[in-house]
Amino acid sequence: MGIEVKYLGWASFLLTTPQGLKILTDPFLAGDEALGVPKSPVDPKDLVVDLILASHCAADHFAQAMDVMANSETTKILGDHSTMCLTEMAGFGDLNGPRAELTTSGATYPIADCKIRAVDARHIAFVHFPDGRYLTGEPLCYIISIENGPTIFFGGDTSITMDMKLWGERYRPDIAIIGIGGVDLGGRSLDEMDPEDAAMCAEMLGVKTVIPMHYRGSDYLERFQKALAVRAPHCKCQAMKAGETILL
Repeated sequence: MGIEVKYLGWASFLLTTPQGLKILTDPFLAGDEALGVPKSPVDPKDLVVDLILASHCAADHFAQAMDVMANSETTKILGDHSTMCLTEMAGFGDLNGPRAELTTSGATYPIADCKIRAVDARHIAFVHFPDGRYLTGEPLCYIISIENGPTIFFGGDTSITMDMKLWGERYRPDIAIIGIGGVDLGGRSLDEMDPEDAAMCAEMLGVKTVIPMHYRGSDYLERFQKALAVRAPHCKCQAMKAGETILL
């Protein structure tokens, strides 16, 4: 059996496991014209999921998380201390509540037919509040092992790291969902991982399929496809459009 993957845009995916568990990654759906990120074709009000998987608290990965939490009293969120703090501030309970699921690098979270292991992301988790306060935390990647399904590496906002070779050897992921670009900062692209680095990451992870995300423009995708063909010719690039659904 496989897993249903629906791309919502940027770094947001809706994963449906063989048992019907619905996992939403990094819900940034409103878009931001200044950052060059288009709005998702999916309205957050229409999303009812079992678990939100938060890589970190940056707005372009977390902005609509609480909107989705509000759709169902049973939706949970998995993330680091900073995302748990934001969840509590929004009124969805503290760390001892039934909806906020704290994790940290190295920890495994079992749910239904999945085991979700958190690993380090080479990045920063940061949110700045209007009153001048700020919050930092632990950015994460996730390795999602699905019973009777594939093992998926979700990279969040990580940059390239040799840890990916270790994760590939230890967890043997089949699919990688990784960023290949970044947002527009006044004409400068802030690429946590560029296409060439992303191709090396796919090679180190040893995956059979890679889904590129977190990029603007076809030139990024073309660069990634060329680099992937050199670094990991065995690996298929499964580029997706926002709103598209596939079975892997």
